[in-house]
Amino acid sequence: MQYKYKIIYDIEKDMWNWRGGVGSSFMGHNSIDNIKDDSDSQIAHQILGLKKQPAEAILKPYLLAQKSDPNSKLNKFINIAEADFSGKFADACQALERITKHPMVSNEFTFYVTTFPRMTVFFKTFEIYMYDSIEGVWGMPIDGFLHEALHFQFNHYWRENSASPVSKLSDDEFTYLKEALTVTLDDELKTLITVPDKGYPSQVAFCELIHKHWQKYHDFDKLVDYGLLTLGKFINQY
Repeated sequence: MQYKYKIIYDIEKDMWNWRGGVGSSFMGHNSIDNIKDDSDSQIAHQILGLKKQPAEAILKPYLLAQKSDPNSKLNKFINIAEADFSGKFADACQALERITKHPMVSNEFTFYVTTFPRMTVFFKTFEIYMYDSIEGVWGMPIDGFLHEALHFQFNHYWRENSASPVSKLSDDEFTYLKEALTVTLDDELKTLITVPDKGYPSQVAFCELIHKHWQKYHDFDKLVDYGLLTLGKFINQY
């Protein structure tokens, strides 16, 4: 299979992600709290609670300045992403197929670069918002793709499969389980990944349990079944 991708910066989509992200909360962490750049943080707090038009009046000039600056973090990230995907994208897709034992749900993905730390995904259109992190930690382009594309696989082959008990989970249960399953992206994928995916801080105990099972059996179907059996104990604490 030939795997294809497009990396795009679209300011309208970036502003949409900012406006949605400043008000979101996930796994006990607000996206706005994940902002590390002081200037970005100031802008995020300025638009917090604003409607679309006044929020974009603040965002647009700020983001246009970053796009026009060849030395901005945004443009550096786009260059890094292009290089990273050029050398690793096909290998990443093949790794996901090995892990899940299923073909990639699509052979073509679209990546919208965003300057806000929220990696939104759209399962139906195979779109992933890719955050412009250039810190050499998790969140680098291929790491982010593997994390989100594993969700695509899990959603398609388990969530949308009426024969799978995953299809009967509530939205919260499904989200909790799918985020924990990314621990399969561990040291065995070095040097493809930057660092292992350990899941969210609020899921540490569940992720550790899931990861031990994965290390023992390396069977994603069994891992999903095990996750379903143990899910109730942990999600009630979240």
